[in-house]
Amino acid sequence: MATWQLGPFDNDDAVEWCGILETTAPAQRTELVRDVLEAVVSSGPALPAGEAARAIAAAATVLQSLTGAPASDSAYAPRFLLGRRDIRVSPSLQALAMRALDVVLANGSTWRQRWADDVEEEEALAVIEELRLSLGSATMA
Repeated sequence: MATWQLGPFDNDDAVEWCGILETTAPAQRTELVRDVLEAVVSSGPALPAGEAARAIAAAATVLQSLTGAPASDSAYAPRFLLGRRDIRVSPSLQALAMRALDVVLANGSTWRQRWADDVEEEEALAVIEELRLSLGSATMA
């Protein structure tokens, strides 16, 4: 996975997932988001880094759908969803997004180990922790 910044859409896996999301029929987009989040929760901390990156992007998409505002400044964020209700966020989907981020942030997770020897580890963790906090306090726009 190539990563060029720390945001939820600033890596190859997230960009690829957003491309799939964009080409998915609007009525199927909520399920696509749910599927990636459920896969991470069921995999646990040993999940591949690519799956973690897709789950982070999916969680940020849930946040964007809740607030009606972009969850990232990245050019690769799913701005095509702004002003639309394609992602139907229920309390259970919001909670699932938070649980998926908990898995990503868990001590010993593959995603976390990827940053362990990097000087940006604290910054990367802070980005995901902020996303999780924002999800926890977000309400429908």
